[in-house]
Amino acid sequence: MRRIKTTLSVAFAALLIASCATTPPGPQNSDVPVAQSWSQLAEANPALVTNASAAVEHDWWRHFGDPTLDALVVEALAGNKSLQIAAARVEEARANRGIARASLFPEITGGASASRGNQGFLTGDRTLNLAEASIDASWEADLFGRNQARTAAAGAILQSEEAAAQAVRVALLAEVARNYFDLRNYERQIVLTEQNLETQRMTLSLTQAQLQGGVSSDFDVQRTAAQVSTTEALLPVLRQAHDAAVNRLNILLGVPPGTRNAVLAAPQELRPLDARVLVAAPATVLAVRPDVRAAERRFAASISAKDAATADLFPTISLTAFFGLQGASGVAGATPWGIGAGLLQPILNFGRIESQIDAADARQRQAFLDYQRTVLEALENMETALSSYLRETTRNVSLSAAVAQDRRAADLARQQYTNGFTSLLDVLVAERDLLAAEANQAASDANLRKNLVAIYTAAGGGWQE
Repeated sequence: MRRIKTTLSVAFAALLIASCATTPPGPQNSDVPVAQSWSQLAEANPALVTNASAAVEHDWWRHFGDPTLDALVVEALAGNKSLQIAAARVEEARANRGIARASLFPEITGGASASRGNQGFLTGDRTLNLAEASIDASWEADLFGRNQARTAAAGAILQSEEAAAQAVRVALLAEVARNYFDLRNYERQIVLTEQNLETQRMTLSLTQAQLQGGVSSDFDVQRTAAQVSTTEALLPVLRQAHDAAVNRLNILLGVPPGTRNAVLAAPQELRPLDARVLVAAPATVLAVRPDVRAAERRFAASISAKDAATADLFPTISLTAFFGLQGASGVAGATPWGIGAGLLQPILNFGRIESQIDAADARQRQAFLDYQRTVLEALENMETALSSYLRETTRNVSLSAAVAQDRRAADLARQQYTNGFTSLLDVLVAERDLLAAEANQAASDANLRKNLVAIYTAAGGGWQE
């Protein structure tokens, strides 16, 4: 019993030391200078407002007031395969951390065996029944922190994978919203094209009637018919793009193409955007963006990995213990036991350990530079998204005015052509300009919403459930 207590005492001491294992390094500074506010918002603009205390929106899609989009987001978060793959990577990293953490604790194994036989002189030329059982324990006393550093590195990698999974969630939300607005844009483009096509067909009928009356020429008829055919040729392209957007949305939801077509079939008007959008400060965005946090945790893991490589220069101290029971028929039982300690010190390895340290140091520099690059790209993403939204807002106002002007011009051209005050060419040009202006405005409305999605995504919104 005393021997068993000795073995348990060794194991308990190992648990106490392992409980003091280092955790992953704390947040690391990227050394990238960050401004107090966004340069694109240096001038006052009613569309975008920045506030140092503003938080990042994590349910930003609700600002669009679209129940269909809300439903698509919920379904995508539940069924998207990329998101599920990212979750599986997190589970793998958690298991790897468990593997690394296990090295801090004793390894205890048990064994038992039984045999029957005659060992000649060893058993007095008798047949005996032999049985034995044993418990073996071994533990590496991590006095120089190698295993603790490896555990800390595995913990940081787990944190980076968790942040990477959150980044996948952010990207998924953005892709669902972008494809949804593309879908609505193509729907609107198809409706506008069909409406303009109907008007052009009416113009063609009028021209054909005038040809019968000798007022118009066959040249006018052919030119009008050519414009009708050109407009008709737009529809297959728009419908193909519409179908591609529908298929893509089905895949993002994690279902085969065609599964959710009925949900997406009903055209829906886009709700006007909010007059003002509140934007978080650069420091807040960098603290929230999951891709930045993932890069920072990878850098932290490289620090611990270098510590583990450096610890290989120091001795490895191992403790062992065993206790067993042996018995044989007709022979008194035995209780073998033992405890021991071992030390292994690298002496000559021809620079292997130093090279491993150098390699770990190089990986640490790579991780730090990757961290800095991620921070810079995050700042770039937000500045570009803000610029795109502001410029598209101005463009959208001008396009709205152009549509109203072209519509009025087309009406006047048709009236004047009917009364003989203008040529057919003026009518065709006016109708073509109207179609182009309406198509540009529809695309701008979709781009405006996609640019707003880019702002929310650049801010890292959406990763928090």
